[in-house]
Formats: sequence, C-alpha cells, structure tokens
Amino acid sequence: MWRKLQRGSGAHHLGPLQHRSSERALAPGSARGAPRLLGRAREAARAALGIAAAALALAGCGGGEARAPNPLRSLDERRAIEVIRRAMVQEGAKPVLGRQIDLVSGAKVRIDVGVQSRSYGVVYVTEEDAQALGAAIPPPNGRDEKLRIVRGGPDGAIRIVLLYQQNYLYDDLVGESHERTTITAERELTRDVQDFITYARTQKFQ
Repeated sequence: MWRKLQRGSGAHHLGPLQHRSSERALAPGSARGAPRLLGRAREAARAALGIAAAALALAGCGGGEARAPNPLRSLDERRAIEVIRRAMVQEGAKPVLGRQIDLVSGAKVRIDVGVQSRSYGVVYVTEEDAQALGAAIPPPNGRDEKLRIVRGGPDGAIRIVLLYQQNYLYDDLVGESHERTTITAERELTRDVQDFITYARTQKFQ
C-alpha cells in the first residue's frame, strides 16, 4: 500500500504474366493462351481496384484531426477533505479538526485533517496555497514519486503530508467520453492518505 512512501494482411495478387502454364500457352499467336491471359489480366485489374478502394477508405477513416483531450479540473477542497476523513476512518484512524502550525521552514500552514492523539495530519495543498507558500514547501510529487512529508511545531515533531490538489484531476464530461472520472481522482486521494497513515504507524510517529 505505501510503496510511494518507501522509496495488413491480404491475398498477394500476382500479375497476369506470372502464371505461365507453359511456353506454348504464351507463345505469340496462340489462340488458346490469349483468352486465358486476358481473363487473368481482368481479374488482376479488378483486384488492384479493390485494394486501391480499401486503401482510400482506410485513409479516410484515419485522416481526420485528432480529438483534443477532455478538459480537466481538480477536486475542490471541501470534497477532498471529506475524502481524506473517510480514508482515515477506513484505515482505522480517527480524524479530528485541523489547526494552524508553523513549519520548520518558517511558513504557516493549516492542517486540514489531523489524527486523534497523534502529532501528524494531512494538508490538502490547493493551487492558491502552493502559490502563497512558494519555496517554503517542496514542489508537488509526480505520480511515481514519494509523497512530500514536512515537519512543523516548535521541535519539528509534527509530521504533515502534503497532498497537492493538482495531482487529483478528473474531466467533467459524462458517459463513455470520460477519460478520468471523479471516482478515479477520489480513489487516488484515498490511496495516498492511507499510505501515509500506514507509513506513520510503521515509523512510529507520535
């Protein structure tokens, strides 16, 4: 669970002159060979026309402009906090109201959801938060990178995981045109919260 914290084919048509039953059949002036060759030529011509038509049809199907990706939006803060609280409960932790603390970097942040009787919690970093805090917090983690954990409090004993809003995206289209659904974004947020809770227990965070 907490690995992020550890670490064409078709028939080959030959030309009419490639099927020679005998030298006699193709000899100039042969009355028997000429109709046969003419028939084969017609068959080859029809086959060539069929292949050309199929190629044009395929070109027409694939020659259109590529569809633009669906516009994405991120989980809003209120919904994200609900998902974070639910994820903690599923992991056996009791969520509590957050509070504002000082990071060791000197910046102030508000813990969105804390854990009862524990000195750790979760901050859902909105795009506005990230702009305001700037270099006081680390940059957002990539999909396969470790979650960002920072310290706060007078002695740095408080551990906070920073979950960046820009990592939980979905499109607002409906039906089969969905590329990333709201459910997908919420599952990713749930997974990251639970990974952090598991990691905090394993590392014996107070």
